[in-house]
Amino acid sequence: MRGLALNFANRHQTENPRRFSEVGENKQLHIAIVTTRYFSSTVNDLRLVLKFQFYYLLKKLSQNKFRHLIC
Repeated sequence: MRGLALNFANRHQTENPRRFSEVGENKQLHIAIVTTRYFSSTVNDLRLVLKFQFYYLLKKLSQNKFRHLIC
């Protein structure tokens, strides 16, 4: 299996296959940090929204005729 992987890597161009411009390590690190911060803030915002909706739903259910469903 290892020989297959080496053979595949030797026959196919692995570095910059579509001729994209090269990005330095500092820029890669910057992109990774910005992307991570964006997605972590998005996840935290989503958690807050879901938490609010859950408590709002519980409040509405406790006020309505479905009260017997909540223990």
